[in-house]
Amino acid sequence: MCAGALLYSRRLLCARDSSPLTWVAQPAVPAGSERRYRTDAQVVVFSVPLLHRKGVGDGSAVWTESATGNGALRLLEFTGRSNPERAAGLNRFGFIQELSRTSRGAGAESIYFGLMTSSPEESVAEARKALRSNPSESPYSAIEGRIAGSSIETAGIGFIARTPHSAAEQNELIDRARHALREAPRNKVEFPSGAAPPPFLQALAGLLNDPGAAETRYAYNGRIYRLRLQRSPDPKAAAAYRELHLIPAAAAVARVSGSLWPEDGGKPIEFRLWIEEGVPRPIPLRIDYQPKSYLRLTFEALA
Repeated sequence: MCAGALLYSRRLLCARDSSPLTWVAQPAVPAGSERRYRTDAQVVVFSVPLLHRKGVGDGSAVWTESATGNGALRLLEFTGRSNPERAAGLNRFGFIQELSRTSRGAGAESIYFGLMTSSPEESVAEARKALRSNPSESPYSAIEGRIAGSSIETAGIGFIARTPHSAAEQNELIDRARHALREAPRNKVEFPSGAAPPPFLQALAGLLNDPGAAETRYAYNGRIYRLRLQRSPDPKAAAAYRELHLIPAAAAVARVSGSLWPEDGGKPIEFRLWIEEGVPRPIPLRIDYQPKSYLRLTFEALA
């Protein structure tokens, strides 16, 4: 089982395809549906790398699909967390979970939940101050949403909680966030021109599964975003992952360069993925992402 919520039973429900989609108890992730990562960090200033450290945290990704009586379910999850002992005392945690159901004649429905440590630092100096503080409590933000037909319903909260130092404490934090969200006010947005787009991970999975597709839309917190991917063969990466026995001997690897931005305008966010070509669930072998101007993170698959 992976970090965060995957250390205990995960939950989803689709008792009847006509019932609203929600979360309930579900068995463990089937073999081949989960990938775990080592997190490496690099400090950059004006695009110049200054410091690189391996193993500052870990992560996991899950992609599982199953048939229902009248369609299919797809569950996608990503977890990332820092190891304070390797990350100079910094304790960060993030978890996102999305469930989508497609039904013949009824379109698609999605629900999602996300929780992460609030990280206001925008400079190296502010990051150093955060490292020195090592607080017993941290600020968190949580969000959940439902996308069905032409409507998007979302709720979000911010709260202060004890900084988790174990998987059990992280699970308690997730449960607390879910409970608090039940009392949070709901915001609803209607799209009279057609069906609302899916959430981020579902939109990304759709593009990764379709080599001929390059761009799509997704919804987050009631806003619409654009997502664009460009892929190219990476023989060097393929050779490295074959040597690690992460892919079969004859498998090929594609490097996927992605960008996303608000549809109503805003600065694009860039990221890169490496995936095995031609598989039904291309869970990334590597993820490169720069969450802050001074910080670049790499999630490298473990053998």
